[in-house]
Amino acid sequence: VLARKRSGRHSHQTETPANKVGPLTCRNPLFLFLELFQVSILKLYDLCLKDEDEELVSKARELGWQDPSEYDTLVLEEAEWGKIKRQVDQNREEYHVVGVKGGGQKINREAVSDPRIDLLIHPGRDRKDSGFDRGTAQLAAQNNVSLCLDFSRILEEDKQRTHVLSEWRKNLGLCKKYNADFTVSTFATKEYELRHPRDLMSMIESLGFPGREAFDTSETIIEKNRRKLDSDSPSGVWER
Repeated sequence: VLARKRSGRHSHQTETPANKVGPLTCRNPLFLFLELFQVSILKLYDLCLKDEDEELVSKARELGWQDPSEYDTLVLEEAEWGKIKRQVDQNREEYHVVGVKGGGQKINREAVSDPRIDLLIHPGRDRKDSGFDRGTAQLAAQNNVSLCLDFSRILEEDKQRTHVLSEWRKNLGLCKKYNADFTVSTFATKEYELRHPRDLMSMIESLGFPGREAFDTSETIIEKNRRKLDSDSPSGVWER
């Protein structure tokens, strides 16, 4: 379980191969300007960034991410859905973002069936397939559960990176087809794992999908749930 609470609350220009993710360099100047402008007018949230490390948080702000100490994230990872559900029951009203690390078919399906969940993370974990199919995408769209891409998986060895990018292309295609939302997080725990927002946007666009949508989704989740948490009676605003 990754639980991140704010203090005071509960606790080169070379061509980048298709299986690589590199920095944005020597792009068409007009395209790059427009891309940077798009990024600059967004509120950029790295939803699953750990904020216990002050240097990590400072570097994230320097790169343009919103201060992660301003919102609270709970990421649940359990082998049984019953354990996840109990923690959601107990903690939903305390966090701006609740995500579930998937993998098992039951957990994937139950997570996207529960509108109290914000993120389904890595549904293909410990699987030979992506864990995200037509039915899962349809349920995610119906219940406003967003697919979350875990960028830390890209930092693995080349063979793993190629597999991850192929999986993401397939999953994003399903999101597009069935109108399910998606986002991306660095899941950084160390400074070298951080990336500039535009690099994540470029990565998604290299797969053939609009990178800005990922950031729009993150902002929507934060703003929507912030209004719920600020409500005079938040109990009941998250219905199962």
